[in-house]
Amino acid sequence: MLARLFITFAYFLNSSSSYENAKRFVYDVLENPRSRIKPYFDALIIILVFSTVGMLIYDIGHHIPYHFEVVENVAISVFIFEWLGRFWISSDLRKMVILYHKKMLDYNRNPSVLAILKMIIQKKVQYIISPMSIIDLLAILPMFRPLRILRVFLIFRLLKMFRYTKSFNAFFSILHDKNFEFKFLFLMGLFAVLVSSTIIYVFEGVGNNPNINSYLDAVYWAMTTISTVGYGDITPVTLSGKIVTVFLISGGFLILVLATSIVTNALSEKIEIVRENKFLAKAQKLSDLIVVIGFGRMGQVLAEELKRTQKEFIVVDHDKEKIQEAKNLGYLYMQADASNYDTIDTIIFNNDVEKVVISTENDALNLSILLTIKAERNAIEVIVRSNSYENIKKFKIAKADHVIFPYETVAEVGVEYIGNCVKFDTIDNILLRKEGMTLDEIDILEGSHFVGKSISDLGMQDLDIIPIAVLKEGDLHNFIFNPSKEDYRLGVKDILIVMGDETHINKIRTEITRQLA
Repeated sequence: MLARLFITFAYFLNSSSSYENAKRFVYDVLENPRSRIKPYFDALIIILVFSTVGMLIYDIGHHIPYHFEVVENVAISVFIFEWLGRFWISSDLRKMVILYHKKMLDYNRNPSVLAILKMIIQKKVQYIISPMSIIDLLAILPMFRPLRILRVFLIFRLLKMFRYTKSFNAFFSILHDKNFEFKFLFLMGLFAVLVSSTIIYVFEGVGNNPNINSYLDAVYWAMTTISTVGYGDITPVTLSGKIVTVFLISGGFLILVLATSIVTNALSEKIEIVRENKFLAKAQKLSDLIVVIGFGRMGQVLAEELKRTQKEFIVVDHDKEKIQEAKNLGYLYMQADASNYDTIDTIIFNNDVEKVVISTENDALNLSILLTIKAERNAIEVIVRSNSYENIKKFKIAKADHVIFPYETVAEVGVEYIGNCVKFDTIDNILLRKEGMTLDEIDILEGSHFVGKSISDLGMQDLDIIPIAVLKEGDLHNFIFNPSKEDYRLGVKDILIVMGDETHINKIRTEITRQLA
């Protein structure tokens, strides 16, 4: 009973436009890099961070005025709501519950409330223990003024800046890629410090130089010298010490030049990768992502339609010019070889991908990508383009969910259009929702009161919804066109293909899910 309550609530949220709009608004404010609201919110957070840190530091030796405390309380409230908002949008639990429910229906098993709770808790705990979430929480701790020791955590408010200055993260990523080079420089510098400090201690140790009374003093002198800081509080007095100093200063300059060269080369090499990583980071936060592999003419038309219908998608192509075009159009993109397993693993296997469309003009490449995806994730729906009629059977053997042969399709549509242009224009208007109508699906779920009843019992006639066809038990090969509204009895897992207003269709869906409680 409790499990069905969770499932019913998930379906209700999924059909609620108010919930979807609220979550979309929070996402636009906190995460969406293309949102017009986000830059203003980022600026507000930066102002609050610097102002509250300044006030907390000032409060250590002074008594801050009352209006300063108001600013502090407002900032804490914003930080709390920010964390709660990120906690909310960190995962889409309603879709997870719906997918779990459909999986249980496929296995003919009853849903478990423990499994649902475990799934929810795992996802949310995963966000809570993430580094940026911990930083956000620590930034809130200084609000507990009676516990003054917690004020040390005010430094974590400054660390919040890393979330709003992505260039810092990109820079640290570049440095990490040059890990070997920096380790070599560190070891070289450490060797120079140890050798020079030992030599200077031997020649100017206790009794020779009044400023060097221990080996630690010699190490301190070597560190300030090799870093070219040169405080001047310890200076060599012997000829041997001065010679060592000259070589150590030269070594310090050499290390600085090499470090600068390494960083500069890394920036020039990785700047495009950093841009792509930013898009990948965004793709990882999306659910039901569609991957378009190949940005030729077919891929461009598909991407344009996906954008118009507000679907989340990413374009993948190895051609620099095509990727530049996708970039100019504002699409998520990645320039990579899709035949490479690492590319498929990064973009498809590591993200919440709903569909993959393979639309390159090379059938061998399309088949290779298809086999790689299906070998590891057979559940992902793959739509593949065939450029040769002879290869259609190969794609079907490789378990492609749908095969598109564009040349034959265009020819058949062209022939039909010549004699039926009015019919085609009407269908085009409906499919593209130019006239306020749409074609959609209604699932008859297990446990619904409508199971075993006629189509007319759904009340679609009152909502001006027209039933077009039925997929019996969801089977594409068991297609019933124009079923009788009075005689056909609805079964579990039936899918109704209907035409009507999208809002009215959602009302039917909501009514079905409410019956599951």
